[in-house]
Amino acid sequence: MIENNLSRLQWTFRIALMGVLGTLLLSSKVWMTERNFPIVPLFEGIPSMPSPLDYILYSVLMVLVIYQIIYLENRNTKFALIGMFVFLMLGDQMRWQPYNMHYLIMLIGLLFYPARTDNLLQAFRLMMVAFYIWSGIQQLNMVFIQSIFPWMAAPLAEKFPAAMEEYILGGGYVFPFLSLFAGIGLLFKPTRNIAAYLGILIQFFLFYALSPMGNDWNAAILPYNLTLGFFTYLLFVDAEFNTKTIFWSPLRFHQVVLVVYCIIPVLSFAGLYDRMQSFNAYSGKSYYGKIYVTEQLAERLPDGVKRYVFRPPMSKPFIETTYWSMDALKVSPYSEKRIYESLHSYICSFAEGDCPAELEIYTYEDVSGNQ
Repeated sequence: MIENNLSRLQWTFRIALMGVLGTLLLSSKVWMTERNFPIVPLFEGIPSMPSPLDYILYSVLMVLVIYQIIYLENRNTKFALIGMFVFLMLGDQMRWQPYNMHYLIMLIGLLFYPARTDNLLQAFRLMMVAFYIWSGIQQLNMVFIQSIFPWMAAPLAEKFPAAMEEYILGGGYVFPFLSLFAGIGLLFKPTRNIAAYLGILIQFFLFYALSPMGNDWNAAILPYNLTLGFFTYLLFVDAEFNTKTIFWSPLRFHQVVLVVYCIIPVLSFAGLYDRMQSFNAYSGKSYYGKIYVTEQLAERLPDGVKRYVFRPPMSKPFIETTYWSMDALKVSPYSEKRIYESLHSYICSFAEGDCPAELEIYTYEDVSGNQ
């Protein structure tokens, strides 16, 4: 299957395109404009595509992806595919899921294929190394260790004898270091294959944990877990390369990858860069939002939104935005404060006079600290 570097790159691109296709199929609602969730464009003034134009553009994107899988080197469709992807991403920040951003950067690399094969391989290797290292760093917190990982591992723990359950659920203390070892080990020839297979096991575990076999949560991310496993195999197993060239090459695309994947995520620790683009998925550091409403405002909401109003006893009615997004769009919310503020403004648009809705933005770190 892998005869040379060109073959590695061809398979990597095709797996990326198949990942895009799978994600589009599993998250079709987020690409539509007629839905029970507001559009949150990247910039004000970007028009929302009316139906059936939204469906037509989505279908064109699907066709372009399929065509590019078959005819990988077709230059005209490369530009059309990337242009369509960028255009639709600009229309709604809910589409800015980390996997879509990863795919988009790789698709931009198509513009340099096949002339810059070796440089592209090194750029994509850098993306994977950064992914594992940053993921491990972000998971080094007590919320992930004591809450997120046990939730992920619980379906797997049920398959083993009860005496082993404590050890499996306690694996959160080890898991971040496994990811760190995978990322660092990929850089060096003596550890490269071991680290690659470890990375593949990590992705298969995440796939199991989130799939219907496990917690059945966020199906749209499942193709990404599989593609990351394939990327790790295709880019690293039995690969011979100079480690230094992973971090630098004359190709401007490679330099952009270095900045976006290795340097800019540092800014997230100071709140200057999106957590969602800083390898924080399922780290326990994401923002969450609740919108508290009055009964009068709840009655004024569209029927498709009313269904997401919870009315717990001894508490004000509220909309849990994560459940709202997962049910209405089949993707997790793009968990940044500005998104929740936009959702709050949308709910307020149905109020008469002053808006009684109240927005609460929190993290699981906040919740744990209050217990």
